[in-house]
Amino acid sequence: MAMRFLRFSGFMFILATLLAGCSQMNLKNVVKEPSVQVQNIAVREVNLDSIGLDLVMKVTNPNAYTLALAGYDYRIRFNDHQLVEGSTNEGFRVAANASNQIRVPFKVGFKDVMKLLDSMGDSNTLHYEVDADMRLDVPVLNLFNIKSHKKGDVTIPQLPKIAFGDLKVKSFNFSQASFELAMQITNPNDFGLDVKDLDYQFSMGGEKWFDGRIDQTVKLGEKQTTTVKIPVSVSLMKLGSGAFNAIQKGNFTDYSLDANFKLDSTYPALKNLQIPIHYAP
Repeated sequence: MAMRFLRFSGFMFILATLLAGCSQMNLKNVVKEPSVQVQNIAVREVNLDSIGLDLVMKVTNPNAYTLALAGYDYRIRFNDHQLVEGSTNEGFRVAANASNQIRVPFKVGFKDVMKLLDSMGDSNTLHYEVDADMRLDVPVLNLFNIKSHKKGDVTIPQLPKIAFGDLKVKSFNFSQASFELAMQITNPNDFGLDVKDLDYQFSMGGEKWFDGRIDQTVKLGEKQTTTVKIPVSVSLMKLGSGAFNAIQKGNFTDYSLDANFKLDSTYPALKNLQIPIHYAP
């Protein structure tokens, strides 16, 4: 019994020695290093609070067996400003001789993005620079510091530009006055926009005069400008003498328009967005 124990102990010692020797060998001859490629940054969602984007990476396993990765770190700069960095320990597996695409969702503040775009003039393209690191799951194989670096551009969809003309009197009699306010809408994008369900409230001298709604959908092609005429009607019986005199003289300086419309588009990330408007000359 003692002899068998000694033989077994000797075998384990030799095996441990061989394994220790292997660990000192260049394991890269046994395990081929997986690769990480940053493919692009894609816009996922646009709202008035933030821009949702996806960092898209491709991980390739050149080995004849499945590899497990423990997580990744990333840092993203836009126009030389570092706005995003993150890390995750959520692991994933890549099958033998196969590739996996990984989409890392992140958000950037809407105002931050607009500030960067303002510095670009009429361009709606941001320059980005990404550094990404992948970590292997098995400690003994954690020899590989898998890095990827990429520079590129991402186009950010823009909200329509709104401008207003002068308030004009369309008709005037002893009972009612009708006005028209021209709202100019410009689509700065390379895709179509739809402006829908325009609700608005017109006020004069701080008092609400008129509520209205335009149900007609306004379609704008790429880089197109169009004008929407907003009608306002008011009963003169409800007006004070000051407002009445202002209408007679055509002197409109103390009015405001508060409106809201739904913005839709052919761009997948820009759908059913509610846009508020406040205008006062």
